[in-house]
Amino acid sequence: MSKENITGFIDSELKDLLPNFKWRLVRDSRKKLVELYFTFHVKTEKEIQVQDMLGQNNEPGIVQFEDIICFYDPAVSHVKPQNYLKAFSFDSHVGLEKGFLEAVLRQLNLITKQGMVELRDFLSDDFAGEYYLKWQDQQMEGLIQTLKDTGRYDDSLLPLDLDEEESFFEKLAKDEADGGVERI
Repeated sequence: MSKENITGFIDSELKDLLPNFKWRLVRDSRKKLVELYFTFHVKTEKEIQVQDMLGQNNEPGIVQFEDIICFYDPAVSHVKPQNYLKAFSFDSHVGLEKGFLEAVLRQLNLITKQGMVELRDFLSDDFAGEYYLKWQDQQMEGLIQTLKDTGRYDDSLLPLDLDEEESFFEKLAKDEADGGVERI
């Protein structure tokens, strides 16, 4: 197995956690960020129609909710935290602690479970205006402290595994080695 990194750890932890949501990880090498897209749905009466921010209506009988968590390096990425459920800044040269990532994923699982209940309540309330998930920073800090107090917080650092592209000069050097002929 290759060297453990942030995206590999998140993927592995989510598979072990068996969360109540589906997810997809997206890494951006140039921007030095990782986005965790997640979605969950609740079943509802076929007559209930909900419109999202883009003006699209739900499928009959199902209301799906989607959001994103972001891990980014503010020195490189120009992320707008308000566009995410939660955006975590970090130094991409240092990485993130395993215990911190574990706490984020546990917190996300709790929030989505609670969010499913709140979404059902929202759908049954004729006067509700909008629905959104709420990230609880204080709850997250408490979870981290509990992990530390019980000796289950892993402070080993995980690097941000980025597929670095070859520089223009590296490509030129390779071309020179091939006699200037492009190999296909």
